[in-house]
Amino acid sequence: MAYFKITQNKKGEFQAKIQVSGKDVSTGKSKVFTMRVYNTDNLTEAKFKKQVEKTAISFEEEVLRAYRDGKEQLRSKVLTFAELMREWKAGIKSGLSINYYERAEKVEHIFGEFLEQNGLADKPISAITVRDVQRFLSSFTTSGYKSSPKARLKKPLPKKVNFRQLARENVIDRCASYNLNKKGANIEKETAEMLCDRCGLAYDEYFETVIVEKAYAAETIKGYRRILRALFNEAVRYEWIAKNPVCATKVGAEKGNTSLRPVAEKEVFTVKEARAFLRKLDEDIPDDEMHKKVVLKFILLTGVRNGEMCGLKWSDIDFDKKVVHIKRNRLYSKQFGYYEKEPKTKTSVRDIPKKYMDWFRLADEEFDEHLDEYYLAVNVYRQPLYPQSIGQWLTFYERKWGMKHVTCHGLRHTYCSLLLAQNVPIQTVSRYMGHSDSTVTLKVYCHFIPDTQDVAISALSRLTD
Repeated sequence: MAYFKITQNKKGEFQAKIQVSGKDVSTGKSKVFTMRVYNTDNLTEAKFKKQVEKTAISFEEEVLRAYRDGKEQLRSKVLTFAELMREWKAGIKSGLSINYYERAEKVEHIFGEFLEQNGLADKPISAITVRDVQRFLSSFTTSGYKSSPKARLKKPLPKKVNFRQLARENVIDRCASYNLNKKGANIEKETAEMLCDRCGLAYDEYFETVIVEKAYAAETIKGYRRILRALFNEAVRYEWIAKNPVCATKVGAEKGNTSLRPVAEKEVFTVKEARAFLRKLDEDIPDDEMHKKVVLKFILLTGVRNGEMCGLKWSDIDFDKKVVHIKRNRLYSKQFGYYEKEPKTKTSVRDIPKKYMDWFRLADEEFDEHLDEYYLAVNVYRQPLYPQSIGQWLTFYERKWGMKHVTCHGLRHTYCSLLLAQNVPIQTVSRYMGHSDSTVTLKVYCHFIPDTQDVAISALSRLTD
C-alpha cells in the first residue's frame, strides 16, 4: 500500500514524499521504494493532493509490475542445482555447525552425480520433480556402500595362536577372536595382518581380503533428505520455484526421528559394572597417566558429551559450589581442523582430585594464575586433547580389563541410567543431560526408571486407612 506525506519547503512550495512497500527482485526480501513529487505547476494544496494520490497509485502499480517482470526474467534464467547449492552453502558456513556444512557438501556431491546421470545437471531447478528426488532417496535403500577392506579366514588358524596373549597385547579382543573362529566373521584387514605378524603366519595362506557392501542406515538417508529440503526451501523463499519437491518424498515406513530411540541395556554399564570400571581406573592407572583416569571418570560421573569434555577449561569449574559450567564444545573436522561451538547445558561435578591440579603445576608453576588457558582434557604434555583420543583410551582399558564395550556416549547414557535407577526426578535428570525437555529423556531412558507400581498402590491404600 502506498503512503505519502505533503510538506512545504522554506519558500512555502508544496512537495510530497511517496513510500511503497514491495520486494527486491534479486533477494525477495521486503523493501521500501520512495518517490518525491514537486508542485511545478503551482497548484493549490487540494489540487496538489489529488495529483499526489494519482501518482502514488501509479507508483505502487509500477513497483508491483517491476517485481513481477523481474521475477519472470529471473525464472527464465537457467539456475542449476549446483549454483543454488553454492549460494546456499556460502550462507550456512558461518551461521551453522561445521558438521552441517560438511553434510551439505556430501549431498552436493552425490545429488550432483545423480543429476548428471539423469541429464538434469544443466537444467533449471524447476525441472527437478518430486519423482526425481524420490528416485534419488530410494536408490540408497536398494544399494549400499563399500566398506573398508576386511579379512576373512580361509582355513583354521594353527594351535600356536594364543588368543589370550593377543588380547593382552591389544591385537584382537576375545569376542572378535571367538567370532572369527566359530562364526566365520570378518575382521579388519589391519588386525589380521598384525595377528599374522605376531604369530609368524603368512596372511595369504590363512586370510582373504573381502570388500563388504553395507546398507545405508535410515537416519543417514533422512539426513540427506533434510539437507535437500532446506536447500529447496530457499528456492521457494526466493520464488525460484512454487513448491518444494522434497516435501512430498518419503524415506522408509517409520515416522519421527530415529535418533531418539530407546538406549539398549547393552550400551551402558550396570551399577555393578560402573563400580568395577571406576575401581579399575583408580587401581590400574598410574599417576603419570592421571589425565586419562580423570577424563574417563569425569564423563561417567557427570554425563558430559565428548566435545564438551574436550572444551572444558579449569576456569569453568566453581569448586565452592561444585558446579561446572559447560561453555564450549571443542570438535575436530578434517576440512576445518579444530573448532569450538556453543554447548547445551551445565551440570553438577564431582570433586576433581587435588593431585590432578598438582600434576598440572609440575609443568607450570603459575598454573593457578592461568586457569582460563588450560583445558581439563589434555595429553601427557598438557596440550588440548584430540577428541577421538578419549574413545581410544576407553576401548583400550575395556579390552585390557575384559569389560564389555561401552562407547564415550555410552558413558553418558550410563550416567543418565544410574540417576534414573536411583529415583532422581526426571526433570532434574533432563536438566543435567541438557535435553530440550523431559519428554526426550523419557523417550530414550524410560525403561531404566524402576517400576513404582507397588509404591503407587501403597500410597493409595493409605488414603483409605
